[in-house]
Amino acid sequence: MRQSRRSFLAAVALLPLLPLYAKANGHPKTVNFLGCKSGVDAETLRKFRHRAELDVRADSYSDDVQFIAKFLGGEPRYDVAMAPDDSISHLLQTELLGPLDRSLLPNAGLLDPAIPVSPDDPERNYSLPYFWGTLGIGYRKAAFREPPESWGVLLESGKHANRIALLSDRMSTLQIAQKYLGHSINTHTAEIIDEATQLLMKQKPRIKRFTSKPVRALLSGEADLVMLWSDDFYEQLRKSDDFGFTTPVEGTIVRQKMLCIPKHAADPVAAHRFINFLLDKNISAALARKFHHATANRAAAELLGESYRNHPALSPPSTVLKRSECRHFIHDAGQNRLYLAAWKKIMEQQQAVEK
Repeated sequence: MRQSRRSFLAAVALLPLLPLYAKANGHPKTVNFLGCKSGVDAETLRKFRHRAELDVRADSYSDDVQFIAKFLGGEPRYDVAMAPDDSISHLLQTELLGPLDRSLLPNAGLLDPAIPVSPDDPERNYSLPYFWGTLGIGYRKAAFREPPESWGVLLESGKHANRIALLSDRMSTLQIAQKYLGHSINTHTAEIIDEATQLLMKQKPRIKRFTSKPVRALLSGEADLVMLWSDDFYEQLRKSDDFGFTTPVEGTIVRQKMLCIPKHAADPVAAHRFINFLLDKNISAALARKFHHATANRAAAELLGESYRNHPALSPPSTVLKRSECRHFIHDAGQNRLYLAAWKKIMEQQQAVEK
């Protein structure tokens, strides 16, 4: 769920009324950090306190809407954030992020350049990837002689009719249909959205359900193949020999958790020190291992070993990754209405099929 454009701008208008919490000497005793719930643990924060001789106060969010609400209204204001990539567009458009000084971030050189960049920050001047993942296909191995390699097995083939589950997230599912049809996920014309809609509607009688819990559909035996995020597969199914994961050859959506510094940070130098600490290869490796995410840090991936680096849910083929894209947040209300209308049309067909 995403923050609406109107409510976001209304909240931004209140920012000048929020107090700043810089210390009189310009050097805060505490770095205030806003991270996702499965991002940074207490042990990591303890290590930073010891190394930097600075305290760090951590807060967390559970979804995009809560992130924006906390980012705008946190008291004291945050100095560093681990932001959903969708939210970076909001923050840049409203000039709420400060530029990153690479001279203060030597560990940024450890990041993997093969990971697609956000269209909102193509030079990574304001944000750096930390965790990342892809949307792919989870499947029951017993139902396939060879791993499914194309989105077509979900979106067009009739071979697995009534054994397919797609995500109930309208943007992800419609944009993957666009990708399969040869379009960018970030092209939002009425013609392309309609083409994706028609593809899904044609496939609809073969789809068992649209769900927010695709792993559950696999585990229950309800589906043989599902659309799901790589980190969900790795976290919940990596220990099972019954299921596999592939990133389709057409390419996919890449999502990331990004490290950034709010423009209102009390001490940007201290904020850079904290980001550089998180980018340390040992810290990045420990957090990736604990929270079951793919790390954007090449040196950390090396530390995690061959089984980690070669896992299909964590390391898509380079040829597929080159065809994959990060999602640009849609600010245009008209384009959003097109996607809403398309999804409504598909869901109304689903209801008719179920009756």
